[in-house]
Amino acid sequence: MNNLRLYPRVSKSFIPHNQQSQFDILLEWCRIVYGCLEGGQIEDAKFFLEQAIIEADKPKQD
Repeated sequence: MNNLRLYPRVSKSFIPHNQQSQFDILLEWCRIVYGCLEGGQIEDAKFFLEQAIIEADKPKQD
């Protein structure tokens, strides 16, 4: 376990297109939630986080 390296960014060439699309969508949701938190809009952040969770739970369409 000590030899485990975590890379914060994975090359997009290693991610299949449909997974990359889903990742991009979820990343955008994270940016929205972060912006709300930075602006002190906690209730809005909760709403957008809930939407992100719903988006992540959607079945994958291959």
